[in-house]
Formats: sequence, C-alpha cells, structure tokens
Amino acid sequence: MRLRLIDDYIMKTSLSFRRKLLLSLVTLSCIPVLLVGIAAYRLYTRFIFDMTEKTSIETIDLVCDDIDSLLNDAWSLCDLLTGDIIMQKYLRMQFPSIREQYSNDLAGSMELASISTYRKDIFGVYMIGQNGGCYKSSYYSFKSGDMRETAWYRTIAKSREAIWFPPHEGSFIVRSSISDRFITVGQPVMDKASGLVNGIVAADIREEAITQKIRHGLRNGVICIIDQNGDILFRSDGVREPQNSGGVSGELISHILDATGTEVGKSIVVPDQQCLVVSRTLRNSNWRIAGIIDRGFLTQNSRDITRIVMLVLLIVLFSSLYVAMLISQSVYRPVQVLCRMMENVENGDFSVRYRAPFTDELGRLGRNFNQMLERTQELISQIYEEQRKLKNSELKALQAQIQPHFLHNSLDSVMWLLRMDKNQDAEKMLRELSNLFKISLSKGNEIITIREEFQHISSYLFITNMIYSRKFEYAIECDPALYSYRTLKLLLQPLAENAIAHAVPLPGQKVFIQVSIYEEAHCLVLAVQDISRGMEPEKLAELRRQLADEWGGDKPGPGGRADLEQDSGAGPRPGFQKRDSGYGLYNVNQRIHIYYGGSYGLTITSEPDFGTEVSLRIPRQKGDDPLVPGNAL
Repeated sequence: MRLRLIDDYIMKTSLSFRRKLLLSLVTLSCIPVLLVGIAAYRLYTRFIFDMTEKTSIETIDLVCDDIDSLLNDAWSLCDLLTGDIIMQKYLRMQFPSIREQYSNDLAGSMELASISTYRKDIFGVYMIGQNGGCYKSSYYSFKSGDMRETAWYRTIAKSREAIWFPPHEGSFIVRSSISDRFITVGQPVMDKASGLVNGIVAADIREEAITQKIRHGLRNGVICIIDQNGDILFRSDGVREPQNSGGVSGELISHILDATGTEVGKSIVVPDQQCLVVSRTLRNSNWRIAGIIDRGFLTQNSRDITRIVMLVLLIVLFSSLYVAMLISQSVYRPVQVLCRMMENVENGDFSVRYRAPFTDELGRLGRNFNQMLERTQELISQIYEEQRKLKNSELKALQAQIQPHFLHNSLDSVMWLLRMDKNQDAEKMLRELSNLFKISLSKGNEIITIREEFQHISSYLFITNMIYSRKFEYAIECDPALYSYRTLKLLLQPLAENAIAHAVPLPGQKVFIQVSIYEEAHCLVLAVQDISRGMEPEKLAELRRQLADEWGGDKPGPGGRADLEQDSGAGPRPGFQKRDSGYGLYNVNQRIHIYYGGSYGLTITSEPDFGTEVSLRIPRQKGDDPLVPGNAL
C-alpha cells in the first residue's frame, strides 16, 4: 500500500520522465535492501540474545548445582552422624575421671577423622555431648570453656531441625585462624533409646570453598547467596556491603525471594526488566542462590552486526544509484524519440516511422507504434462492426459482475493478510478467488449446475466478508439433491452484493445474510434474505414498479422484449442509474426474462426492522433436459 502511494506521488509530480524513472528505481531498490537489513539485524540480535541468555542460564544452573551439592552434603553428613550407633554410644557414656573422658574423646575423634580424608571442602565435623564429650574430625584443638553453655550450642540443641549460621569469623568450636570465615550447620542428636537430646552435631564449611565456586561462575555478572531474611551472605565479586549496594537492590532481592518460594532444587528465571535473574532455593537451608546478569551485556554483541549492516546498506545504496542512472538513460532516450514522433502524428504527419535498434520492450513499442499508424485507417473502418459486436456481448459482460475494484480489493486484502503473517487466511482467500473466477468463466458456458452456483456464492461471500473485515454474517443452505439441476450462472451474486451494500444493520447487531436454494411448485427458488432494518414502504413500492415496468409487458415495442432484443447493450431502463441499488437486480431480472420468459423472474419483499428478501424463480431443469430460452418461445 505504501509503495503504491509513493508511486502515485512520483507519477503526479511535475518531474521529468527521466527523473521519475531514476527516483522510482532508487526507491524500489533501496526499500527492499533496508527491509532485508532491518530483518536480518533483528533476527541476528534476537538469536545472539537468546543464545547468550540460554548459556547464562546453564552456567548459573551449574553453579547452583555445585553450591547446593556442597551445602547438602554437609547437612547429610550431620544427619548421618546423628543416627550413628558408635557415636550414640559415646554420647551416652559417663566419665568418672578426666583421664577416661580424654581417652573417649580421642577414640571418638578417631572415628570422625576419616571424614577429612574424602571431604576436603568440609573444614570439620564435630559432636558435642550433654555428658561433656567432645569429638572432632580435624586436627585443630577445641576452644577452652564449656561449649554446652554457649549460645550457638543452645540454639542447635533446642531446634528440631538443622540450623544454618551465616558467615562468621573463626570456628565456633575449634581454634582456627582468625582470618578464616565459616558457615556452620548444626543438628540436635536424639538418643535412640530415650528420645531425649543428648548432644549436637555440627559441620564447618570455609567461606572460601563457596566463594571459589561462585567467583568464576559468571564473567559478566554476579552470583549471590541470600538468606531467608533477604541478607546477602556471599557475592561472587567479593563485595561485603549492605544488600542495596553493588547493583543488587532490595526490590530485586524481594522479587527473588517471592519468585523462588520454598520449592527446592528447581531453578527459575525471575522476571525483571533490567537484569536476567536465575534463582533457586537451596536444599535444607532455605537460602537462595541467584545469578544476576545485566541485560545490556546480552545485547552488546549486536553492535558489530549493526556496523556491518550499515556498511552493506551504504554500498548497496551507491551501487543502486549508479545502476539506476544507467538504466534510466537507456530507457529515457527511446522514449524521448517516441514522444517527438507522437507530437508529429498529433500535428497530422502520419509518415513518421520509428527505427528500433533493439529487440527489447521499447523496441517492440516502437514497432507497435509503426503498426498503429499503418492500421489506423483499417481500424476506423472496423469501428462500426466492433460496436455492433460490443453491444451483442454487453449482456454477457453484465452477468460477470466482477468489478475491477472487487478484484483490486481482494488482492489488496490478500497482500495485507500476508503482511500480518496470516498465511492460512491468505491461502484460503486466494483459493476462493480462484474458484470464483473458474466458475465465472465456466469455459464459456452460460448454464452451470446448482452445485457450481452454490460454490460461487460461497466463494463470493467469503471473499467479500474478508474484504469488509467481517462486517456481516452469512449462511448458505441448499439441499444436495438439487445440485444436479441447471441454472443461469451468477444469479445469486448481484443479489448478495445488493444486500451487502444497502442493508442497514439493527442496533448493536451485524447484518445477517441468508442464502437459500430450494424447490417449490416445479420451480427452483434462489433467495437472498438480509436481517436488517429493511426498506421503507415507499422505496420498496418504487423498486417494484421499476422492475414491473422493465419489460412493459410481453408485447413488442418500446420497453418490451422485442425492443430489448434489438438493443441488448443499451443498459437499464430510465430510472435505473448506473450506481442505483436496483441496477444489479435489473440485470438479473432481465437475464431471467431473456432465457426463461416473462413467467419467471425476481420478487422483492421487505418488512421494517425485520429485513429484506429477494427471491427469483427459474424452471427446474436437469442436465439432460433441453433448455429453451425465453426469447425463443
């Protein structure tokens, strides 16, 4: 549509033909290149974004798996030790002397020492009993004092489930380096015999073991571990500041907490406009791990393709200008010669002749121009004969009822459907349009079957409804037993076209068009009814009068059948203007009278606020019955 507007503007301006041609060529060559370039740029950008997003999600997911596995292994180890029979025995013992207690502590620690050999990422595992026994897997010595009196011990002992302590300096239990930071998980140990708490088990994990896993996970983003209160425990970039610093806002953290919920082990993409956020809830800790990447990074690779596209567009633009100038020059010179010759012919000189040096379209145009001059007198002598043939064929042309604007609107609608990627609708519309023209041509036959007329009106209503954006609804009814009967072709289309053009819908409703083909009293009735406001009685009476006066009866004379046969190309009777609503009805009625006689024809009924029905009667004839036209009776 826009290309057509541009073309119309170029053709209507006062530019010379050469400049118009040059401008048209440049426009038509640049616009497709621009469209292809923009489409390629968008597709490539989207592809890069999707691939980067997919890779980032997979990377974050792998880091989440590692961290989740480490923390879960520490919890599982503690959970396993709470039910260990040997350690339960040590926690039940009573120590009569310090020496015996020290001996048992050493023996219990030897049981735990093997953990350090196969779990290097767990700093130490400890069991503290209510009986005062202390057991550890590491070689670091216990802190002095009674650990049963510490706050962290009481917190674990009173809990019914695992307790996770956020990063803290130094171990709660052993004398570690003061620069070491740990997270600790602890569980109460229930005596299997009494069901009472008889100690606790705890495990220390170095903060460094976790930060090493997340530090190299993303090169262009940050990975955070967040506790259930929204505090950031770890960051891959090493920042240890409040949660609203470093580009991770409190609002984003709230979104992460809300989106992940309490479901564990499943990564989800948290919706956010500024960042790509992938998060999951860690098992057994209610902590969240989240990978955050700025979306600006995901699209930065598109800058290179932008420069490439712009360079290609510039090269193609200058190439198009050069080629367009060459083409316009080769086209303009022959056209200029032809224009001068036409001016000579206009002045009365018919002796001029065009000498075509080429065999292209312009060369053929020049030769056709020469032939036109030679045949001018011959064509003038044929005008009368052609006019007579034209009048005889005009009645046949009336039945087609395919106006140029209908074809234009149909193809224009198909074009817009294709632009909107509604390929199935466009395909169906083209199929119906093909079927419409196939039946309209019908190999030159004037008579077709009811089946073909049914298919024709179905195709016409479908196409028209698509053109007018479904402004009306319709239904078509026909008993399949009537399909083999014959009829004049294209009788229903003018009736349906009249209903579509002039029916006024009831308030709040669409116009409904009902097409019916049925048998009645040895005749076939083809009817089109619209449910609408109907016609005013005065207008209905005037339309009926005009149809009744069309023939002036069956007697020969002005307006009668003999006069119509004599001047079949004269058009409608006075009172029917070319754009009147009755013009199509007049044509249908005229054709029926010509082929079947005055006893058949068209009937109009209408009721206000109910609708209008136009029905026509034709004789019932099958394929083997002889057809006797009405004007031969």
